[in-house]
Amino acid sequence: MTKRLGFLLLAIALGVAGMVAMGVHPQAEEVEENEPPAVSESDIELYINVYTAMQNDHDLTIDSAIKPYHLSLEDFRKIELRIQNQPRLVERVRQALLENAKEHSVFAQSISPPMATATPDRHRSQRLKKK
Repeated sequence: MTKRLGFLLLAIALGVAGMVAMGVHPQAEEVEENEPPAVSESDIELYINVYTAMQNDHDLTIDSAIKPYHLSLEDFRKIELRIQNQPRLVERVRQALLENAKEHSVFAQSISPPMATATPDRHRSQRLKKK
């Protein structure tokens, strides 16, 4: 009987310990992932315009570049963060800034496309010799 009573007390103690453990360590709950708000087309254009302006004028600060848009630095950084969280938008911005850099590059402007050189027309010179 004492064995049964001991076993019963042990079972009750383990049950209580289990309930206490459940209260202290609740099971994992599903957490909803908050998706960042979508980046609007106007936000992307604004972002590109700000960095394009800074690319074209290296003395321009970010504060000065966002001033025409009546935007706080904090709001601009929020747009920047949302863009940076989407690789396809990062690539789109990168391409736009690269195109701008190519258009405004002193080096790129100094290299003119190869000019066609006047080469003598063989057939013409041979015709002239025959006459």
